[in-house]
Amino acid sequence: MAALKWLPEAQDDLRRLYAFILPHSPQAASRAIDVIIEGVDGLIDFPELGSPWEPDTDFRELPVRFGAKGYVVRYRLFEDQVIIARVWHSLEDR
Repeated sequence: MAALKWLPEAQDDLRRLYAFILPHSPQAASRAIDVIIEGVDGLIDFPELGSPWEPDTDFRELPVRFGAKGYVVRYRLFEDQVIIARVWHSLEDR
C-alpha cells in the first residue's frame, strides 16, 4: 500500500480548478474536486494504474473522468509514495 503526497503545485491546481467552476455551479465545483481526490485515492492500492507520461521520465498520468472530458493527474512513484505533481482539465494546455 502506497502513501499519497500532494505537492504544493498540485494543491494549487485543485484550488484553481475549483475556483474556475465555482461561479457556474458550486455543486459541480465540489463534485469535481471530490472525483479527482477519489481517483487519486485509487493509486494507494494500484500505484501503477496511470500510464507512463513520456519515455525517460518517472512520471505517469491518470485520467479522471468527470462530465464529457475530465481531468489528468500527473504523478510519480518514489519508494512507497505516490507523489501527486499536477492536476489539469483535459482541455487545458499543459
